[in-house]
Amino acid sequence: MDRYPHLFGVFEDHGLHICAGCYVMLASTIGTGANYSGLKPTDRRALLEELNRLAAEGVHGAAPASSSAA
Repeated sequence: MDRYPHLFGVFEDHGLHICAGCYVMLASTIGTGANYSGLKPTDRRALLEELNRLAAEGVHGAAPASSSAA
């Protein structure tokens, strides 16, 4: 989240909710956090694929990357 804070909505779109009080989510990898949150393997893969795609495309600006980031 430090590198791509504007992609927060992508996590929400995939059902991964990050709250400030959850140390597991704040201190873990995306995959571990997704497992902890109960995301199904297919949903976890979809989340990681979208995040990787956006990173590969060089999405660095503040433009919304997903519907909930708007």
